[in-house]
Amino acid sequence: MKKTICLLLTAILLLGLCACGGKQDAPEPAEWTRQGYYSDEDGNIVSVTWMDDIDEPGWYVGVMIGDIWGGCTLPREGNALRGDLNAWEEGAEPFIVTVTEEGEDGLLLQVEGGETYHFTPMDIPEATIIVTINTEGWGNIAFAEGETAPEIDPERPFQSGQINLVEPTVHTFLAWPKAGNRFVKWTKNGEDYSAEPQITLLLDESADYVAVFEEDPDHKNSLIDFIGDYRCDRAHAYVESIGPDSVRITIDWGGSAWETANWLITGTLDADTMTVNYSGCSKSVFTYNDGGQLVSEEVEYEDGTGTVVFNDDGTFTWHEDQSESGTDMVFEKLPPA
Repeated sequence: MKKTICLLLTAILLLGLCACGGKQDAPEPAEWTRQGYYSDEDGNIVSVTWMDDIDEPGWYVGVMIGDIWGGCTLPREGNALRGDLNAWEEGAEPFIVTVTEEGEDGLLLQVEGGETYHFTPMDIPEATIIVTINTEGWGNIAFAEGETAPEIDPERPFQSGQINLVEPTVHTFLAWPKAGNRFVKWTKNGEDYSAEPQITLLLDESADYVAVFEEDPDHKNSLIDFIGDYRCDRAHAYVESIGPDSVRITIDWGGSAWETANWLITGTLDADTMTVNYSGCSKSVFTYNDGGQLVSEEVEYEDGTGTVVFNDDGTFTWHEDQSESGTDMVFEKLPPA
């Protein structure tokens, strides 16, 4: 049976390696005898691993039951491991499990207020074919098993990936450029392989594939006419391009001679609507003394959201979701100095 060992099983181990619960004294491994990967007849998976190189040494339990993923080092209660697998994730619903040994080599997992699962040891063949996929230049990739084009996630595109196989398997790769760039070719182990952005191939040996992109000389940066200085009332803004489709906007608003608010906005431009829907904006307040020297800097937030719309008349409109008034500000471009 074909089996692709991608990062799913590894992810179980990595989920929540940040602290969960108070620091535990390392239990004696002899009192818990089973570790490794286990599965049940429905394809659910649980892993138990002794971890002694983290802040909370102990038995780490990871589960993948249907759409539920969770993992944490669990304290031992007698001959059982029990605790909240979602304790490390702020705001997550508790997912409390009790794991005990069952039969000669199995595990019994009971979910508090839920189901009981019976697991047996899982045989994981060692990967013999390791394929890496990378990018050169400004572009993204996607890949999937089979001959169907992989799905593209524009919000979380990949620039690299790895496929681990135990036997030859057909995969389809897809490459697409970022704005202002174009796809050139695929290479395999440094040699030209294909000029088609989508390729279907049999992965029957370890290899390194690279999707190569280059700047498109015919592309006109949509922001080129908007780069520069702007003003709206007491606010000053500077717009700059930081990539083919990315923009950075710095806004300073002088509340008084001694205080200035500063916003730093970065985002991706939608060239069709000339709109930047941004997140992760930081706002800071700078305070100065009578001599104009900086006295303090206070960060008010670093997760601001909003929109910037570049208008046909050369202005741009800024809407900040955190604004108390909720009104939009229109900035007019200043002539070059």
